[in-house]
Amino acid sequence: MKKLGIILIALLAAIAVQAQFIAQMSLMTPHYYPGEVFFKDGHSEEFEEVELPRSGKGKLSVRKKASDKGKREIEAIDIVGIKIWHKNFPDKVHVLYYVPCEKAQMHSEHQWGNPVMGSAWGTIFQCEINYQMDKKTGELEFVKFVGGTGPNTPTLYYLLRPGWDKAQLVRTDYHFVSKKKIEELFAEKEEIVTAIKKGKLKATDLQYILDEMAGGMQENEQTSIPSIQTDSVTNGEVGDDE
Repeated sequence: MKKLGIILIALLAAIAVQAQFIAQMSLMTPHYYPGEVFFKDGHSEEFEEVELPRSGKGKLSVRKKASDKGKREIEAIDIVGIKIWHKNFPDKVHVLYYVPCEKAQMHSEHQWGNPVMGSAWGTIFQCEINYQMDKKTGELEFVKFVGGTGPNTPTLYYLLRPGWDKAQLVRTDYHFVSKKKIEELFAEKEEIVTAIKKGKLKATDLQYILDEMAGGMQENEQTSIPSIQTDSVTNGEVGDDE
C-alpha cells in the first residue's frame, strides 16, 4: 500500500511538471493579432497579423493580410511601439513600446512595455516578461506565473533618459536593483542616493525621486520620447489558467 502511495505521488508530480512545461511552451509559441506598427522614421503600417511581443523579442513577425504567404520580420530596433487588438474586440486597443535595454540580471536587452512615470530628467518603463490576449474579453494581460507553481515572473522597471540609447534596469517588482547600480543612476544628487541607502526612499517612491532629480528642469528641455496616441485600457495580471 505504501509503495502504491509513493507511485501515485510520483505520478502526480510528473503530471504537474508536464502541465507546467506545456504552459511554458504555449507562452513561447508566437500569437498573432491585428495591429499597427509605429516606426522610428515616423511612418506606421497596419497588419492583419502582428506578433504579440514578449521579453527577448528582437524581431516581430507580421503579415499584411492573413491570406498572404509567409511573414515579414521587422527589427525591433526600428520600432517605436505597436498598437494591437483582438479581432473580436477592435475597440480594445493596447499599446506596447519597444524598450532597448542594457543587459542586467540575466534579463534580455529586448523589452516591451509602457511608460508609467517620469519627469524631464527621465522616464520609467514598466515591462513584463510575458503578455497574453484574453480571447473572451480582448484584454491584454500580464502573465505572472506559469503552471500554477514556482515563483512569479518579475515586473521590470527600466529608466530611460534623454540622450540614452539604452534603458537601465532600476527596479524589479517592489525593490531597487543593487545599491551599486542605484549609486550610478542617481549620482547627480547625493542626497537622493543617501536617502535610498538609509531606507528613507524606497522603490515605490520612484516618481518623487524623478521629480527631485529633475529639479528646475522643464519638460521641453528633454528629448521627448515618441508617443503613440490611442484609447488604451488597463492591463491585468493573470496566470496560465485564464
